[in-house]
Amino acid sequence: MTVADLPPTPLREDAGRFVTIGNAPTSELVRSLSRNRNEPDWMLRQRLRALERLRSDGVPAWAAFLRDVDFEGIVTAEGPPHSPETAKDGSSPVPGLGALAESEAAYRSVRADLESRGVRFSGLESALASTPNLVKPHFGTAVSMDDHPFAALNGSLWTGGSFVYVPPDVHLEIPLQAEIRADYEAVEPFERNLIVADAGAEITYIEGCTAPVYTPDQLHVSAIEVIALPRSRVRYIALQNFSREVDNLVMKRALVHEGATIEWVDANLGSRRTWKVPRADLLGPGAVAEFVGVALAGKRQHQDVGAEVVHRAPRTRSTIVNRGIVHTGGRATLRSGVHVAPQALGATASIEWSALMLDAESRAETVPTIELDEADAEIVQAGTIRKVSDEMLFYMASRGVTRDDALRMVVLGAADPAMARIPVEYAVEVERLIELELGGGVG
Repeated sequence: MTVADLPPTPLREDAGRFVTIGNAPTSELVRSLSRNRNEPDWMLRQRLRALERLRSDGVPAWAAFLRDVDFEGIVTAEGPPHSPETAKDGSSPVPGLGALAESEAAYRSVRADLESRGVRFSGLESALASTPNLVKPHFGTAVSMDDHPFAALNGSLWTGGSFVYVPPDVHLEIPLQAEIRADYEAVEPFERNLIVADAGAEITYIEGCTAPVYTPDQLHVSAIEVIALPRSRVRYIALQNFSREVDNLVMKRALVHEGATIEWVDANLGSRRTWKVPRADLLGPGAVAEFVGVALAGKRQHQDVGAEVVHRAPRTRSTIVNRGIVHTGGRATLRSGVHVAPQALGATASIEWSALMLDAESRAETVPTIELDEADAEIVQAGTIRKVSDEMLFYMASRGVTRDDALRMVVLGAADPAMARIPVEYAVEVERLIELELGGGVG
């Protein structure tokens, strides 16, 4: 398959552009999945409702490859939930949670006092069994089963992921991390993360891996829910470096209440297809959403990324900074969407997108969308698509800069807005990966 074979992945699909998937997951598989994990009845009902939505609506036409997926083969129905502690032999008792178990062990040893302050950090399955009162009120509220076919697919089959709850006014000084491990070779194909920051709480969560990550049947359909209650602040950093054989389809949604802030930081380097457009619903006055992302697409890659913000309350603010870099025939689609609902008086939004093309074979496109249902709003948008030209390189060479160093400066400069918001130890790794991906062109 070549880049030309990868169709566009629209943010909002028309009803006529959906296709059914004949081998959709069966209700027997979903019931077995829920029963063998000892899930409560309400979770089974959620799963079955999601399955019904998936069957009735199908999937976007560009994702017709999902019709060839053997869901029975890649989803393990066996196994009740366990506490994500490592076993005596050092292995994890929960498939797909090995790295999470190590992260939790380190978290407990370094910040054991946080447990006494009510912080909860565990696998989502474990949280569902041990603290259902914390999970049930929020599960499926940001990523509804009716939100999108991918949300329905994940909602029916999710089998792993993280749960974090931070009590009121607790500030976590260190990031919580999951799946950050050099030898982490596989993740669950249907992950689900739920982050809840109670009133006045602050948390930074890092998800992803700088080593190539693989999944069964080259499919990853994840759902990420962030609940930012009044005056809280959540920073969610995602480092995506799946193998080139993986299709990565991600639903990321945040509910942001009065005076709260969500900050999405994304670095997308890997996978064959990436479809990831985080959204924030600003529900309370003074709520804030910030998105900063960089995507690198090379041969046989399509990065379809961006952000959406819905202003639903007065004096809400949003910022979207989206950077794409394409080379050796890669393709990037940069999406930005801002919707100002009625009565969202004084809402302000800033949108900046930039695409950098390193050769004539690569493609970059932008899809900005602005919807205004309230006149008292201010939206500023700016964007550029640039090609690294021989003239530019010659100009820099005339001032003593080598071609490789010139490309390095241009590319890393394009990625800098996202790198500046990632902890330095990870930013260094991401920059190194960018240089490696570009091969002889940089470094």
